[in-house]
Amino acid sequence: MLEDAKYVLDILAKSGVDLVVEDKLSGFHKEDNCVPIRKMDVDVLLIVGSDRVLLRKLLELRQTDIPLLPLASKGQPDFLFEISTTNFDGIIGDLLENNWKKEEHRRLVAEISGKDTPPLLNDIGIFARRSATLIRYSLLIDEEHFWKDGSDGLIIATPTGSTAYSLSVGGPVILASAPVFSIIPVNSVNPARRPLVVSDDLNVEIRDLTSSVAIEAVLDGQLRRKVDSHPVRIRKSDSSAMFVKFSEERVEELRGKLLRKTETAEDVAHEMPPSAKLVFKVLEYRGQLSQREIIEETMLPPRTVRYAISLLMSEGLVRKKLSLRDSRQGLYHVTNKG
Repeated sequence: MLEDAKYVLDILAKSGVDLVVEDKLSGFHKEDNCVPIRKMDVDVLLIVGSDRVLLRKLLELRQTDIPLLPLASKGQPDFLFEISTTNFDGIIGDLLENNWKKEEHRRLVAEISGKDTPPLLNDIGIFARRSATLIRYSLLIDEEHFWKDGSDGLIIATPTGSTAYSLSVGGPVILASAPVFSIIPVNSVNPARRPLVVSDDLNVEIRDLTSSVAIEAVLDGQLRRKVDSHPVRIRKSDSSAMFVKFSEERVEELRGKLLRKTETAEDVAHEMPPSAKLVFKVLEYRGQLSQREIIEETMLPPRTVRYAISLLMSEGLVRKKLSLRDSRQGLYHVTNKG
């Protein structure tokens, strides 16, 4: 990832643009032009890396109206990316000549224990701290009681996040421009319970949360917050994320990206249990992970994770390699079939 960042910086430097670089990359640029990301005042902010890096940087930025240009590193999960570092030199001219427009991605904010989270691009998930442990809760929409349920968890997703975790647990795919949120119960005790799509102008409230263990909120898959007895309130963020878009938004483009995800998902879905689908989705979304990291991300029991991994490996969908840091530990990653 660092080499890809250096490659992009070299191209920009040769183009003669004024550069400001995050202080964490000071080794690649002049010290006097290196600042923390939250202090940047630039025309366009380039973020090099993976989906996980992009989500983390957005959480650090909090509210910003700077247009973002995500550049996917080689071999990294890039479902939130349109451009990769390998073809950056092909669009640098369009970037500098302003041959692009801004694309708005709505975000959500959750109030937990009376404090607001940073704006979230993808989703908030509410789960028991111990995997496979039931939570019970009441769902209110604009202060009106909607349902009472027990489930393994609950996900509230933006349209951008509809093709992330929520998709792996049966959530709907929603176009990025749709002004809605989706609410997805995870393994509800009520077999008739279905995902819910609501206008993002409505306020969502989760109250009466109980479980036999502590309950946590997972923010964009990056941060965890303890949930106490206070209601969790979710609303549309005042600050959207603005992305650089080099062409008119076409439904066909979304279908093309979704098709790649769906084709792979169909392979996994064939005679695969939900736990295997979830493990596959996590590896697809997060990149290579150790078994312990998969357990932490999915919140599934260790035995279930081991079984899911064995199924995915037997189908050739996941591979294992030894960690360079610890030869006793394996790292699992999705097989690249492209």
